[in-house]
Amino acid sequence: MFYGFITGIPLIAGAVITKFYTFKEKPIGMIMAFGSGVLIAVIAFSLMAEAYHLGGILPVSIGFVAGAALFSWGNHTVNKRGAKNRKRCFGPEVGGGKASGSALALGSLMDNIPESFAIGVSLLSAGSVSSALLVGIIISNFPESAAGAQAMKITGRTQKYILKTWGGIAAINIVAAAIGFLVISQLGPEIQAITLGIAGGAILAMLAETMMPEAYESGGYHVSLATVAGFLIAFILGLEHI
Repeated sequence: MFYGFITGIPLIAGAVITKFYTFKEKPIGMIMAFGSGVLIAVIAFSLMAEAYHLGGILPVSIGFVAGAALFSWGNHTVNKRGAKNRKRCFGPEVGGGKASGSALALGSLMDNIPESFAIGVSLLSAGSVSSALLVGIIISNFPESAAGAQAMKITGRTQKYILKTWGGIAAINIVAAAIGFLVISQLGPEIQAITLGIAGGAILAMLAETMMPEAYESGGYHVSLATVAGFLIAFILGLEHI
């Protein structure tokens, strides 16, 4: 629950800061790209490595593909409800444009739950949470809440409504991390491996479908360097888990 709280802070911070400050496009794109690089390294060297050690290649593969498929299906569903551009921080469709607050919140929950769930499961399987995993989730959560809060503000939502929405999402982060720890602790190592694989596949699908396209659109070709920097730093931070 503590780690879920820590990674949920940027969700609230992004919503609060947008009341006083308008972010410029390129820095947001670079932040998103850096976070993407971090999360790619975390998936490869933390989540997937832990899952492999727990259950072997078959459970890992099953979970990984299932996680990607589940996220892609869920993403397509919320996109049809208007949340397609929920990570967009600029332009006419910022944060989803005129999408309903419920659609934006649902899309954000779908992005964040696999990450929070991974915290609980990795804490169980490895005995500690990778610092790279925490950094990646924190960095990816901030621009998402900033985009969503800015969209809600543009469409006339009150500051109270915005804070309640993102505070609720942060609270669900805490619950998801706790469930990931408590529920999976009752299962065998192969099921734990599948669950970690699902989290990894879902996070990678999220990066491919939402975060990285928006990072490139906002930051331009320079985002490649930010992505590489994020990957390298996460790799260095996670060396003790390899």
